[in-house]
Amino acid sequence: MGFLSALFPNIELGIKISNQVIGTLLKDKELFIYPVVMALIAFLLLVVVFVPFIFLGGLVAGPLSLIALLIIYYLITTFVATYFLFALYIAFTNFVQGKKIGMGAALSQAKAYLPQIIQWTIFYTIVMLIVRLIEGAASNNRGALGFVLQLVLQEVIAIGLFLGTTFAIPVMYEDKVGPIQAVKRSAMFIINNIGKTFSGIIYFDIIAFVIKAVGGVFIVAAIFMGVVDLMIDSGATIPFMGHVSLIWIIVTFILGLAIYIIGALFNYVTLHIYYLVVYDYVRNHKAPKGMDETLITSSIKHTTGATGLQGGGRGSGKKGGSSGGGQQQGGSGGIFGGLFQSGGGNSPPDMKDYVK
Repeated sequence: MGFLSALFPNIELGIKISNQVIGTLLKDKELFIYPVVMALIAFLLLVVVFVPFIFLGGLVAGPLSLIALLIIYYLITTFVATYFLFALYIAFTNFVQGKKIGMGAALSQAKAYLPQIIQWTIFYTIVMLIVRLIEGAASNNRGALGFVLQLVLQEVIAIGLFLGTTFAIPVMYEDKVGPIQAVKRSAMFIINNIGKTFSGIIYFDIIAFVIKAVGGVFIVAAIFMGVVDLMIDSGATIPFMGHVSLIWIIVTFILGLAIYIIGALFNYVTLHIYYLVVYDYVRNHKAPKGMDETLITSSIKHTTGATGLQGGGRGSGKKGGSSGGGQQQGGSGGIFGGLFQSGGGNSPPDMKDYVK
């Protein structure tokens, strides 16, 4: 216990913050609909893009045509996913302000971020294509050395994507910067604030895993009952097992699938809102309304200049920032100064304006 206490001295605080995020989200359950609609659109796009391609003999044209179509599909779905995530952030910030809006209004307001969304779509697609090419080249190496190289590359890529993309969307939402600046800020934000709140990320993952595992048990049970039923129909004798109604099998499978989807939705929404809350607090020194600021203060490493984000924020009234613009000047603003200069343009609503 002494080792664990030394290794995870602040995990309880991260869990408390996570519970506050969950409590806030449960007050506006409509936020969980955003990823559902996003997934449905992605599925419809899959059908619209690939079904005609297959029936019109597109596969005969060769693998290049399929690769080109996959890239186009990936671009479209990345755009949709990013657009809906911006809309989710807009809906959440309006909710904590006490101005609840519907999905239509949030999607409409997300148009203001089209430059950032389009840039991120292109950037992320190119990055993932490069990643797939690197992984493909590594997998072609045979033998033990090739296997080790592939594992090392996978780990390096995973760490790089985690550092560069975890807070990229919150950064673009708050600061209205391009993808390269967002990736830089995301990486340095994690490096400089990797303390207690990241227990919250693990906490959300564990909860989602448990929910999805329960759903998985129901799904496996339904499949098992179906297989056993088919075996009995074919004349096999299975101890302690008899015919199971097809209705029960279908109901069990649907229930398991529903539970699994709930776990996935929970993980997606809570994590992304958690990223926004943590980034917004460290950047603006304020906790969103309904959250215990003392908990967040004690659980995030926060000293002036530590994040490399101070001095360029909006509304400071100082040389380092201006109301509404947030353009950093003079290269000051934390340890990393010039590296984290904000992009120009109007900044989005700030959650520091919505606190008690």
